[in-house]
Amino acid sequence: MESLMTAKDLAIVLKYTEASVYNLASTRPQSLPPSFHLGKSLRWYPAVVDAWLREKAGLSSNLSPTSECPPVQKKRGRPTKGEAAAKAAQKAAGGAK
Repeated sequence: MESLMTAKDLAIVLKYTEASVYNLASTRPQSLPPSFHLGKSLRWYPAVVDAWLREKAGLSSNLSPTSECPPVQKKRGRPTKGEAAAKAAQKAAGGAK
C-alpha cells in the first residue's frame, strides 16, 4: 500500500506553505487535488496528485473534452448606467432577462 500525502507533503510538491494548503482546502477545494479526511486530517493519494498535476500542465491525453471557448464570467458589482439603461430598454421591448 502506498503512503498517503499529508498537507505538508502536498505543500512541498506544490511549492506552497502548509497553511496555504489548509486555507485553499477550506476556501477553494477545487484548486487542489481531490482529498479525503482521515480522522481530522486531510490526506491525498500520490497517484491522484500526480494525475492532477499532469492534467493542470496539459500533459494527460485522457482529459475530459471541454468546450472550445471558455464560459464568459459575469461581471461583478453594480451595473453601469449604460448597462442598466440597455437592460431596461431590452425589458421594455419584450426581451426579458
